[in-house]
Amino acid sequence: MLGRFLGWIPLLFGLQDTYIPSIQPQERLRPENRPWQDIVTGLYGVPPLLKIHNRDGDVKWSFTRKDVTQSLPPGLQRCLYSNANDATELKWMNNGTSVGAIYSDLALVVNYTPDNPETDKLITFALCRDNEFFWNAHTVEPLPGQLLAVATTGQRPWDDIIVYNASAANPLTDNPPIVQNVTGLRAIHGMIWDEEGQMLWAAGTDAAADGSDHIPAYGTIVGYPWNATTGLLSKEDRYTYKLPEAYDIMTEWGQGYPWWAGLHDLVPVPNQRKFLVSEDRGLHAFDIELGRFTEHYENVTDKYMQGFECTTNDRHGYNSDGEWEELPQSDLKSFNLAPDGSFIYVQSLWTKFRGFHTSLVVNGKRRKINIGDEIYRSRWFGDIDGWPKPKF
Repeated sequence: MLGRFLGWIPLLFGLQDTYIPSIQPQERLRPENRPWQDIVTGLYGVPPLLKIHNRDGDVKWSFTRKDVTQSLPPGLQRCLYSNANDATELKWMNNGTSVGAIYSDLALVVNYTPDNPETDKLITFALCRDNEFFWNAHTVEPLPGQLLAVATTGQRPWDDIIVYNASAANPLTDNPPIVQNVTGLRAIHGMIWDEEGQMLWAAGTDAAADGSDHIPAYGTIVGYPWNATTGLLSKEDRYTYKLPEAYDIMTEWGQGYPWWAGLHDLVPVPNQRKFLVSEDRGLHAFDIELGRFTEHYENVTDKYMQGFECTTNDRHGYNSDGEWEELPQSDLKSFNLAPDGSFIYVQSLWTKFRGFHTSLVVNGKRRKINIGDEIYRSRWFGDIDGWPKPKF
């Protein structure tokens, strides 16, 4: 009887047609979408391979040039099918529906829409690297307004970041429209968009890392403020931060080797205004609000990356002063921190340029995935909390 009586209440208040949906959990917290399960990795080879996989290495999506069925301009077609083995960069983009990459002789953006086969694996932007400007390009990063920053990763004073209009509405062309050149930072290996600060940050060296300037090259981080009105980046000296010392890398490569220690990956700390940066010798932490480097080497791993292990036992030698050095953190080509405390990293073999597995650390315990693959970078395939990427 009580149930029948209460059933009249909506009629009394005219709510009989009102539907009140049940509260649903956030999409990213649903069991099937637990955060920080997906990793994107690039495999070197001819042709190279991009793959998205879980923490066990199980592949859920892959991309290779064999998947490209769309018609490409002749220059892009030639660069896609070159003998370049590069899979140097891979980035989460466009709210997880795109992958930005350095792939073969291209810098490209490719769709990741496995639930929609008609659009999946379509290239929406591409730039040929088979030229004097981009042959060594190491990284890309999305900017607001459907823009894409591509670093030339060169050693000359005019090497720089070039910004392109990467809108998927634009037709693919051998000469995509350039929006801006930002010069002055050499050997750029890492970039990250800072939504809170409205800046693009890049990691490189202040002089030629290959020694061709005949002066020491310091690892350098630069912030480029973005103007929402003009859609352009600016360069201001106050956002240039150098490591306190410049180091040669003779410990690894032998006496007389001309290169200086350069920066490799620029990684935000989840939910903090801090970066970690890797260089040829080890790790450094940078506090944006303080505007300075705060920790170095083992102090970084002790604070932010507990469970880090050197992946080989041969990372030592005599430096240019004849002193014996151990460099357990050297040559981290990529690393990524997740908000749950887990992290991944790729450490190249000693006196080599790439690694042959991805290290995954969970609760302070390291294990290997992607064993046997020739890898430069693995990254979490997701937005880092506190560091969202702009949406195209």
